Amino acid sequence: MHATELVHALKNASPDIDVYSAGGPHLAACSTQVADLSHLAVTGFLEVISYLPTIIGMFNHIVAQVNAINPDVIIFTDYPDFNFRLAKRLARPDRKLVYFISPQLWAWRKGRLKLVKKYIDKMLVIFPFEEAFYRKNGVEAAFVGNPLVNTIPLMKGETPSQNGPRRILLLPGSRTKEVRSNLAAMCGAKKEMDGKIDAHFSVLKHPSLDPELFAAATEAGIRVFEGDPHDEFQSVDLAIACSGTVTFELALSGVPTVVLYRMHPITYHVAKALVRVDAISIPNLILKDHVFPELIQDAASPEGIAGEALSILNDPARLSHIRQELARFRTLVKAFDAEYAAREIFSLVEK
Repeated sequence: MHATELVHALKNASPDIDVYSAGGPHLAACSTQVADLSHLAVTGFLEVISYLPTIIGMFNHIVAQVNAINPDVIIFTDYPDFNFRLAKRLARPDRKLVYFISPQLWAWRKGRLKLVKKYIDKMLVIFPFEEAFYRKNGVEAAFVGNPLVNTIPLMKGETPSQNGPRRILLLPGSRTKEVRSNLAAMCGAKKEMDGKIDAHFSVLKHPSLDPELFAAATEAGIRVFEGDPHDEFQSVDLAIACSGTVTFELALSGVPTVVLYRMHPITYHVAKALVRVDAISIPNLILKDHVFPELIQDAASPEGIAGEALSILNDPARLSHIRQELARFRTLVKAFDAEYAAREIFSLVEK
């Protein structure tokens, strides 16, 4: 979706260009698609192994297509393990390579900076601290803003009411494995909070997920719904969310949030050894403050989640601090400027 907006800006700036893509349906609608990558959304160290034959086949297909097309510029979007290997195969002296939406090299696997410096001509980054990180490490970079800022409604102005039931939103993730890892603890937290606070609980179900995954939520008296989460953000007092992009969206919407993440134990221990930041949610990294409490692995227990949620909702001073920090957060990020990003790309070609 974000790459699609960039393609439209490139075409507006230069209508006669030809654009090819390896992506999903949004890119297919505005470019000549050479590969559909929409079914390759896989996370985790162990989880990716079963997909390797498909991924390798797709990789070789894309290399062949690019060599046949022979483009002047290649724009990689996110997906670092796949795209860095592509960059090594596709780099040529007469071809410019651009990376849009940076991999989290500032968090872990900083050794890959050598790959960026060797193969990537420019990084187009979406978080404010990333531009300084790359420039400090000798990589040309431009902060082009974040596409989510363009689409998230302004944060709520009112404070949660102390009267009537509180509204608590559960966001266990959009992938089956995430829901299986996180929803049970969230349901357990709801049971821990019963009798301690008057609250209504809802859980967002991604349309692609099996309803049976949410049977435990229904049994616990939690409303299961599908729909636009941003509409729901405007009416809730607190969110309990799986770590991911949604925490950035919640911060933009001004929703106090308890962040949690659970994963396969082996994956967790590998990640723990590699990660070099003291926060897992982007809002905390941007604010340089643990505004959103983070509960990881064993800490993401029903008791731990319930304790943090009750602490926020029952402590006016803490709640006020969180809301003040979220207001500051909105001033630190900016909307994605696709035209500026397009100019940065064309400036490479003109050199």
